[in-house]
Amino acid sequence: MNRAYAVLADWDAYIATHGKTTPGESQRDATIANLKKRLAAKTQECTLLENKLKAAATAIAALHHDNEALRRQLARDVSTTVLPIRPRRGRQPR
Repeated sequence: MNRAYAVLADWDAYIATHGKTTPGESQRDATIANLKKRLAAKTQECTLLENKLKAAATAIAALHHDNEALRRQLARDVSTTVLPIRPRRGRQPR
């Protein structure tokens, strides 16, 4: 085929007229490009959601730690007496 200049010229003319890809190949390539764009968008969305999840988990862990510390403090202070701010009527303050 490399020596068949007429065949090569016909081939080049055909390619120039019809393009290098068939309509089916062009549609396939467009579909692949569209899917790659959608995949990139979903990957970016997943990354954003994963970062939000990590931030929420960190906040929840900090709140849990604070909650446990408050529970321990409450358990230690249960024996303390609660005094009213002002004495009740008819009773003298101690």
